[in-house]
Amino acid sequence: MHTRRTTATPAALAARTVSKPCTRYEHDGTPCGRLTDRRDQWCGTCAGFHRAQRPKPKAAAPRGGQSVVDAPEPLPLEADDAHDPHLNVTRHAIDQYRQRHGGDAQAAETEIRSLLENLITTGDHRHLTRGSWRAWRLQADEGFTLVLSADASFVIGYSTAHRERTYAQVKAAVPSRSRTREKAWVLQLQDDLPIRFPKLVLLRFARDVLGIKFTRSTGERVVAEIFARSQQVLPDPPPSNAGRRRVTDQDGLRWHFHYEPGSHPTVSHLLWEHGRGPEAAKAQAEKK
Repeated sequence: MHTRRTTATPAALAARTVSKPCTRYEHDGTPCGRLTDRRDQWCGTCAGFHRAQRPKPKAAAPRGGQSVVDAPEPLPLEADDAHDPHLNVTRHAIDQYRQRHGGDAQAAETEIRSLLENLITTGDHRHLTRGSWRAWRLQADEGFTLVLSADASFVIGYSTAHRERTYAQVKAAVPSRSRTREKAWVLQLQDDLPIRFPKLVLLRFARDVLGIKFTRSTGERVVAEIFARSQQVLPDPPPSNAGRRRVTDQDGLRWHFHYEPGSHPTVSHLLWEHGRGPEAAKAQAEKK
């Protein structure tokens, strides 16, 4: 790429730094505080969240009509270029990272560079085009994307399919906080299933479809019934296993499937079509 100073790799992040308290949080929002000498300020032992609480989801910004095409030439970077001070990470990319994960600007840049190193060696390299504009898109199978300038000297964008987990957390198999907030007995009912059902979904399915309450005594039956029915309408996952799918079954029950790389798909919501379901049936009976 160019003449550069020798820089540290992620494996050497702990070297040449003074031990300081870890700045991250556990799943329940408890500050960690373990000593760490890593530059990304994570001890690597705790859950590693930048924020104490899981952020509320925000609507995604509309995309600008970009096309993804095969790159006619190889990416002009080697893995150690990710930590070269001549390769710049823009404020826009850092702000996008912090908006998603929290943390300060220094930690965000460090983690972006670590992600870039991995994407250079293992990521999918394509071009983004819009008119005469062109950029590099580097994407991980786990659902993380960096956008680089056409000459690959600037990181100009960051995005991920994960609500708050970083690439390092996903690779370390840290579970999403959306799952860990559920009561233990609800999770245990689903341990062997390839799909997840939040408690609110189980409550609605039990009430509307089975006509019973979802409790510890009925839990196994409810989970078995909803799993069997979900498999009848399970859609193909979206590209990169990231995004949402909606399917309506023969009874008018609409299933909302949420996909996140590295996690089981989740039925995030159940909704009856207009004029269908127990409430509609009750209203029609009252008119007669």
